Amino acid sequence: MAEAPETASLSYRGELLRKALHLLALSIPIGMLHVTRPTALAVLWPLALAALGADVLRARWPTFHRFIREIFGGMMRPEELPPPGGPIAINGATWVLLSSALLATLFPLPLAATAFAVFMVGDAAAAVVGRRFGRHRWPGSRRTIEGSLAFFGAALLTALFFPIPPLHGVLAALLATVLEVLPLPLNDNLRVPLAVALLLWLVH
Repeated sequence: MAEAPETASLSYRGELLRKALHLLALSIPIGMLHVTRPTALAVLWPLALAALGADVLRARWPTFHRFIREIFGGMMRPEELPPPGGPIAINGATWVLLSSALLATLFPLPLAATAFAVFMVGDAAAAVVGRRFGRHRWPGSRRTIEGSLAFFGAALLTALFFPIPPLHGVLAALLATVLEVLPLPLNDNLRVPLAVALLLWLVH
């Protein structure tokens, strides 16, 4: 998420910790390359539904809300931590798990794994570089050009490690970078990997 420093709602340390978890999630696409679809679905959907259930639970149970806030609050954005009794806020980790489960359901696992990894690494690079070095915003956006360049470079490098042609990797990285900047509906953890996987499927 290539945000300009002055507009970000999370401390830089919190952003680093948040993106470190994103990189840990790379175990998901690596695992996709070594298991069958039934195995992937049997693992990913229970995790995604458990995370979604936890989001519902913390919105309705103050004790659980405080527990999550004490442990993970430093990595969560303010909009992900509404007070108990308010709206249900789905946090970034839940979106990541839902995205991976949908990818494994809808697309061949090599393409799903590539799309997921391209976004995860690109997003982490964009956040770290954009928060620290971002100075030039895209028109009408909080995203920065510096962050987007980091996104594209990291996404392209990541794609080279997956079983797709290099040209397809360039297209995937470019699409992910553009979609990350555009103010589109749906959480970017969901819409960007799904769009990238669809592109890879169409050109495969």
